[in-house]
Amino acid sequence: MVNDILLRKFPNIKLTALTGGYTNSSFLLEGSNPLVIAKIFNKNNSNGKSERDTLTLLNHSGVSPKIYDYFEDDTSGYIIMDYIHGINGQRLLDQGDMDKAREIYKLLGVRLSTEIHSIKQKKSQWELPIIGLMERGIDSVDFVSSDLKGRVRDLLDIHVEEENTLIHGDFGPHNTILSENSMVVIDWEWGGWGHPLQDIAWVLWFVHLHYPDICEELSEIFLNAYRLRSPIQITEEAVKAFALSRVIHILNRTKNANPNVKNEWLRRLEWTLNTNLLG
Repeated sequence: MVNDILLRKFPNIKLTALTGGYTNSSFLLEGSNPLVIAKIFNKNNSNGKSERDTLTLLNHSGVSPKIYDYFEDDTSGYIIMDYIHGINGQRLLDQGDMDKAREIYKLLGVRLSTEIHSIKQKKSQWELPIIGLMERGIDSVDFVSSDLKGRVRDLLDIHVEEENTLIHGDFGPHNTILSENSMVVIDWEWGGWGHPLQDIAWVLWFVHLHYPDICEELSEIFLNAYRLRSPIQITEEAVKAFALSRVIHILNRTKNANPNVKNEWLRRLEWTLNTNLLG
């Protein structure tokens, strides 16, 4: 059992299950010093290894949890990493403190531009997944109408020029832990090399979907912080395409989900098609 291997490696600790993560489970190892968590994933799932490699690349950077160990058994891989003390960024947003919300979105722009997208694929020896636009990914989603599929294909038919950088793949306040003025980015299982607009678009998509009343102000704060530190061109056309690409990726993962989940992501697809995420 999963618990057995952890208890053998870390005697005299208590395992407490944590929530979060798409394809894995996590346990807090209470009594460890330093305090660590074990993130466990199916050994045949590439996302776990991507997270391991991305965390190793970023080790000691301060932008992500420090990784201490990685090991496997017959079926699973185990990443041992720092437990980050603080409060989840989305939880802080939900409390309605606008000063804190402004601080979070400024930090998102700074972290992303200076400490994540500043790592260029061509200057790195690390072999991480290449994450591109899902140009034909919509075709296999049978619960999306042909009309919507056509609109998606038209919007994904773009050409963008920018060298691949490290990307998080699910970047936003929901995957950050904040403590005082510090922000640590967690859950790197979708990390890899890709166009930086993939992360930028998802930040804008997330705030417009979940916080429509304050999205314009927070988007502007995020974009200003990012643009001060990066020359990348950010256009509505490109933002829309990369946001749609991410939604398509999720739609592909919901093929076997219950009807409520499918309907919700179908709604989000239509919402993305009809929403201006930059203006």
